[in-house]
Parts: sequence; structure tokens; C-alpha cells
Amino acid sequence: MFSNEHSPIHVHVRYGSYESVIELIIRDGKLEGVVFRKLSNKRALPPAQQREAEQFVRAKGKDIMRKWNDYFVLHKQVAPERITKRINR
Repeated sequence: MFSNEHSPIHVHVRYGSYESVIELIIRDGKLEGVVFRKLSNKRALPPAQQREAEQFVRAKGKDIMRKWNDYFVLHKQVAPERITKRINR
């Protein structure tokens, strides 16, 4: 998470020179959906990488929402997390 971020809750996803933003659609505290947004100065993720990124965000949605809330709302420190393995389908 970048410290100058803004709502809605979202993550930046990079794959080589491609980058997209995934906004989380949350209703009643639960991840209901995701929306991909292209950044103006980057090429959008290819379809296969979009599918993989969406699967990842859906699998880690609770953690993403918790960390966003901790950092941006409660102003807590959030430890970085480097994820190097794919989510099992």
C-alpha cells in the first residue's frame, strides 16, 4: 500500500511493464466484487494476468480490507508482506 492512497479500497497489480488497479466492491463488510481500472500512463494487464490477479484479490480480500482499515483508518503500522506463490485454484 502506498501511504498517499485514497478510497475506494484498491490494490495496484504489476506484471512486467503492465499495471492495473483493482478496486474492491464491499457491501456489509464483505467483498462482493472487483473492478479493474487502467492507469493512464501504463498498459493494462493482459487477460490471463487479470484473471490471476482477480483470483488473488478474492482469496486475500479479507486481509486487504483489514490492512487498509488498520493503516488508513486506525493509523496503525502494517507490516509489509511479500507474496511469492500463486493462489491454488
